[in-house]
Amino acid sequence: MTSNQGRQPLRLMETFRSVFYTPIHVAIAGGFLEEEGLDVTFSTCPPQFPHPLSALLHEAADIVQSGIMRSIIASDWGAETVPMHFAKINSRDGFFVLGRPNSAPFKWEDFDGAQVIPVGFSPMPWASFQYALRGHGVNPDTLNLTIGLDLEEAIAAFRGGHGDFIHLPEPAAEQVLSQDAANLVVALGPVNGHIAYSSFAATNKFLATNSDLTSRFIQGYARALQWLAVNDATIVGSATKEFFHGVDPELIIRSVDRYKAQETWPTEPALNEPEYQGLQDILIAAGMVKERQLYAKVVRPDIVLQALP
Repeated sequence: MTSNQGRQPLRLMETFRSVFYTPIHVAIAGGFLEEEGLDVTFSTCPPQFPHPLSALLHEAADIVQSGIMRSIIASDWGAETVPMHFAKINSRDGFFVLGRPNSAPFKWEDFDGAQVIPVGFSPMPWASFQYALRGHGVNPDTLNLTIGLDLEEAIAAFRGGHGDFIHLPEPAAEQVLSQDAANLVVALGPVNGHIAYSSFAATNKFLATNSDLTSRFIQGYARALQWLAVNDATIVGSATKEFFHGVDPELIIRSVDRYKAQETWPTEPALNEPEYQGLQDILIAAGMVKERQLYAKVVRPDIVLQALP
């Protein structure tokens, strides 16, 4: 099937809108996927699906951005087959912990007994936050959590004086920081190191019946990653600001700069096993999985190898 422009249609879906997913936005806005003959319909996961992998299994998308965590958990629970992850989007945690303006230097023990507003829309950010806490001698059970809030509600609560710390992605973190309402106390990406945080996934059926399309997708995406790596935050932010209507473009640029500085994004799409195992360390520590799941059951490294020999 081809589009009216002679390009092959591809339905691509993200979990939520964030500068964290800039590699996807660059691939689309920069024309890298279009140059490969793909007619991309890009969307954010709609509310009828709990996450993009659910949309994938209901055939509402072809390729989705998702935390590899979800396929690992499904496998751990006994699923014989799971959506397969084949190309990396983020190689570090992209969330930040902000605290109240305070002249005293931050110490990890400040979290003991603190009121914290964690990310409420996905379990992976909280699992990664817990891993960082444990790594610095803090028991996550000592935190008093305010849960059940969406992103806007969480920010409004923190601005209104609730909580000692708030846990946010970009550009939300930059928006709060720009209003002098908080200080950045922890960038979780550098703390937890390189992990297979977020990636592209598809069903085995789609990968088997659309090998040419998938290869062209990888080739365009690989060029987008290279472009992202060599261009500065001002150029990248300007190229992707169309995805953030109503957000000050300067905040997008600052968010990109912060992510680039901590090496959040890969320079090539291969999803390697050491980073996969690093993610499993976090999931096991959080009690989200009981046993390590085989890399080959969740990841298809052959997809990138075939596209980029």
